[in-house]
Amino acid sequence: MIIQFFFAAFFALGITSFGHYYLYMRLIQPLSEGLSPLWVTAFVVLWMVTFFGFAIARAVPVFLRRFIELIMFVWMGIAYLFLLLCIITAPISLLLQARGWRDDWLAWAVVIAGLLFTILAMRQAFKGETVIETFIPIRKKIHSHLEDLRVVVISDVHVAGLIGYRRMRRLAKKVNELNPDLIFVTGDMVDGSVRQLSKEIEPLVEMKAKHGIYYVTGNHEYYCNPRKWKNFFKSRFNWTVLENSRVSLNIDGVKLNILGIEDRSWLRSVGHRRKFDSRLKSASEGLNEQQMSESLNILLAHQPKDARLLKGFPGIDLQVSGHTHAGQVWPLQIFVHKDQTYNKGLYPIRGSETQQIYVTQGTGFWGPPVRLGTTCEISLLRFKLTPT
Repeated sequence: MIIQFFFAAFFALGITSFGHYYLYMRLIQPLSEGLSPLWVTAFVVLWMVTFFGFAIARAVPVFLRRFIELIMFVWMGIAYLFLLLCIITAPISLLLQARGWRDDWLAWAVVIAGLLFTILAMRQAFKGETVIETFIPIRKKIHSHLEDLRVVVISDVHVAGLIGYRRMRRLAKKVNELNPDLIFVTGDMVDGSVRQLSKEIEPLVEMKAKHGIYYVTGNHEYYCNPRKWKNFFKSRFNWTVLENSRVSLNIDGVKLNILGIEDRSWLRSVGHRRKFDSRLKSASEGLNEQQMSESLNILLAHQPKDARLLKGFPGIDLQVSGHTHAGQVWPLQIFVHKDQTYNKGLYPIRGSETQQIYVTQGTGFWGPPVRLGTTCEISLLRFKLTPT
């Protein structure tokens, strides 16, 4: 674990250092006609905030965390978008240099385009959540009232310095306006301790669903004491916390099994040694084949890659996940797809004719307050019975 930490820190040090150096050489030096002590100092300070800010933000009161994250994450978003444009225009820059031509006009073009993209991406992140309604076909003999069921999914809210009390109050109101029968919360709700963020997330106590709110952990809860957060959601919010367990419901004749598994971080949570993956086996314990054939069986799992577990549990009809943010900022969805297989929206499970997965883009954002090619999503899932 210590070796992994130092490797990750060294990797982050290298990436952030190279990124800041490249930005300076591509943009600042051509526009300032040489080395500028003022700009060099500014870039060093911004690099230090980017590199050390994560640890500092989690150790200070919320009002200080908000200030630190505003500087750190806004700069990270700007730097990423500018770096992306620099990489895209790198061949033009090399051509100009090879011919001995000035490239200050190219630097200005990147700066102007970068500022426009930054404004667009930040507006997309801060403007609020979009309700995305999806109809999921179900090929089972289930009571027709299934088509009346309204399920709201929120995930990856990432309450911290830039997402707090006001946004949670607005989120709770928008969710309640959808009049949900069920609410699924699929992890990564917070980026900090209960002590630091309980007041910021407090408005979500107002969320209501006719037949309950069901929650599973995400990987970010495991960075900040998942046990305390699960106890908080149970006792303060009265959410049903699914810890490799399930709940069986009968809603107007519709039989429903909701299974929930811990995030994959649970597999390493004790002694940092990987456990045998018995999460779904534990969650489905006591369900026989006949019970599952007569019910709609939904699995809540934070990471889409856990869909690989469904091969051994063919009775599960639908997995609901988050985690990906749909890449959050183009073109990161390429890497998300490689890691998680499923990016956003509804997919058939590979290798299965009946099982499906729905992946939300996430209700908030993580890190830089930017979204490009994606949106902050509140998912409204409806069901449509199809002939068997």
